[in-house]
Amino acid sequence: MSSTSPVPAQRLRSLDLLRGLDMLLLTVVGPLLWAAHRVWGLPQWVCGQLTHVAWEGLTLWDLIMPLFIFMCGAAVPFALPRRLREGRAGWAFWRHVLGRVALLWVLGMVTQGNLLSLDPNRIVFYNNTLQAIAAGYLIAALAILIPWQWVRVALPFVLAGTYGVILATYGDYTPAGNAAIQVEHWVFPSNHDGYGWTLTTLMFGAMTLCGMHCTLLLRSGLSAWRKVGALALLGVVLLGGGLLLGPWEPAVKRIFTVSFTAQAMGWGVLALAALYMLTDVLGWCRGPGIVTLFGQHALLAYLCHEAFFPVFRTAAGILVQGVPHWLGPKPQPFVQMVAATLLLIAVLLIRRRLTMAK
Repeated sequence: MSSTSPVPAQRLRSLDLLRGLDMLLLTVVGPLLWAAHRVWGLPQWVCGQLTHVAWEGLTLWDLIMPLFIFMCGAAVPFALPRRLREGRAGWAFWRHVLGRVALLWVLGMVTQGNLLSLDPNRIVFYNNTLQAIAAGYLIAALAILIPWQWVRVALPFVLAGTYGVILATYGDYTPAGNAAIQVEHWVFPSNHDGYGWTLTTLMFGAMTLCGMHCTLLLRSGLSAWRKVGALALLGVVLLGGGLLLGPWEPAVKRIFTVSFTAQAMGWGVLALAALYMLTDVLGWCRGPGIVTLFGQHALLAYLCHEAFFPVFRTAAGILVQGVPHWLGPKPQPFVQMVAATLLLIAVLLIRRRLTMAK
């Protein structure tokens, strides 16, 4: 991404903030707004942005998963290069990479809700965001070992281009006729969630590498404002490129078409540029906060929401069961969701406290 020499490792607050905003939208803002909608009703345009598009198109809610993958890629330069010895991958490197991949893969199967059933007929090997992150992480680890920088920079474009050509050549862009879903049904016949995973791994790798290169740019020796400008330019190019592809290739999140992915990455890079300028350059938003809390413990927040949030709702229902005596029964769903959210925040605060105590 940049030919300048890297500067010493430093924590970039903008990365934690963007990751935290992504998790806040998924685990706090979305559930609270839906609870408010059930009680008081919200405008249709708000509800529309909190729902996945059935097939073609893009909403705010559709950006959560690709941004999560992008931000996990942004963390790669902090974890993997320091485990290399003279540019070579030894046991310490592969132990970390394969251990992380295995952990994310199993957690993804737990999050699906099927692994714990212990029913082989219900378990699907590959259909979760955490597994997509694991696949992208493995691709990023292999990319780091490539000695030629220009190849590493070109790799996400090669992956996306290869995937785009496959989609355009075989099948069409309908829910049943596209190549990604056909490959999915051939590899995992029991997986009928309407998403492409196996072939779409190419795009998971491209998104992870996009995040990785953005962090490498932010850690390079360029001046701060040149970094902001470079990120902004990259974001505009990606977003504009995705929009220009629209007439030939629809933006479909379920199979991560190139046009959808380019738009999602464009919005992500632009958001990172803005946050980097406001926080790391101008020094705004100093000190720990709720957004940073979710950013630093994004995986735990995701697991609590996707796998264990029914437990939080049940506990919250017990805690606020007396509220209807004071406010009546109507606002109870919203009050219960607020209580569940506070319990989630409490878990993250305890996790941070335990981390700081080590």
